[in-house]
Amino acid sequence: MPKGFTGIRLLLVFVAINTILALVLVTSMTSAHPWLANVLPGRFETGVNGSGYWVFFSMVLMINALAVVLAGAVMIFPLMLDSPPHPRRIESLLDRANVTGEAREASLKAAQAEAAAAGTQISIGRIILLVGAVFLTLGFTAVTTTVVHALPYSQMFENEDGVVDNAKVTGDQLWRFTGDQLAGALVLDVPEIYDWHFGNLANYTDNSIFAGFVFAFRAILGWVGLMTVMTLVRGLRMGWRRKPAKVEK
Repeated sequence: MPKGFTGIRLLLVFVAINTILALVLVTSMTSAHPWLANVLPGRFETGVNGSGYWVFFSMVLMINALAVVLAGAVMIFPLMLDSPPHPRRIESLLDRANVTGEAREASLKAAQAEAAAAGTQISIGRIILLVGAVFLTLGFTAVTTTVVHALPYSQMFENEDGVVDNAKVTGDQLWRFTGDQLAGALVLDVPEIYDWHFGNLANYTDNSIFAGFVFAFRAILGWVGLMTVMTLVRGLRMGWRRKPAKVEK
């Protein structure tokens, strides 16, 4: 791991984020007129059972998912931009320079250790990215579902028959809609090209806020998929999973 970026520091970041979100919730609930009603849809007068607070809770899940994705990116980016040289490359350079004996052995061991550490860091970062992607998908579904319930007379979706009121949208349709966005983000819109869909809903493009939310979700998820493939290819190219090269004595 890079210096200063430890599990404890990462935990402190999550604690800080959720502390701020908890303070936001408490200050809104204890005020005479819940101020969250000015920025979020839904009702807040009935306490935590209000539809507006469920929107807030779903956004908490989304924010934490984004923090997990960002943590994975922080671990991966430095090594993707400046990865250590392959041990066999070092071995080739040592051969050209006619370096032998203990100096050669120490250099190869150092190169192997650096490559192994980099491989471990990228593997951990990739796992964090994938976990973040899972929670991001759940957060997207949660936010979409709670907003639909909070705004029953608004329109966020359309189908082949036209615009659909939120009150007519079912939970099963929302999960299928999420599946369509997930597939579109990870396989480069192939389902749209061949008209393969899990459900019959599409986002209502005149609702610019929701359309932007869908776009952001697909963009982040597509980026996570791309980074996952790139780290796998980089790991294979660097040979981090191969056996260490033999050192001549």
